[in-house]
Amino acid sequence: MIDAIHFYKTYDLEQVKRFYGDVLGLPLYKDQGKCLIYDMHGHGKIGFCTHHPKAHANSTCITFVYERKIDVERMYERLKVRAPKVSEIKTNDAFKIYHFFAEDYDGHTLEFQMFLN
Repeated sequence: MIDAIHFYKTYDLEQVKRFYGDVLGLPLYKDQGKCLIYDMHGHGKIGFCTHHPKAHANSTCITFVYERKIDVERMYERLKVRAPKVSEIKTNDAFKIYHFFAEDYDGHTLEFQMFLN
């Protein structure tokens, strides 16, 4: 078995705990002191570390893929009041997805989507 962890720079592990743990509901896999690693519900892991060098915040996009439209809409409603930035939720015909973008407290771009086909 092989698993993947994608690591990102953070300046504030407490904000990471609140946003990724409390708001997004991801289970904490490991707390390494300078790094927090969250499980993506069996689809790899995502880590945030205070010691990693950081490229500009918008150099990447972390995408969460859901199977049901209602789950995308629930996350949209949750993030509208708890994330620093949230786009409108919409259908993208070119990519055949239903999605929206948000930003976390370190400026990382997040996408929440469902494939339509």
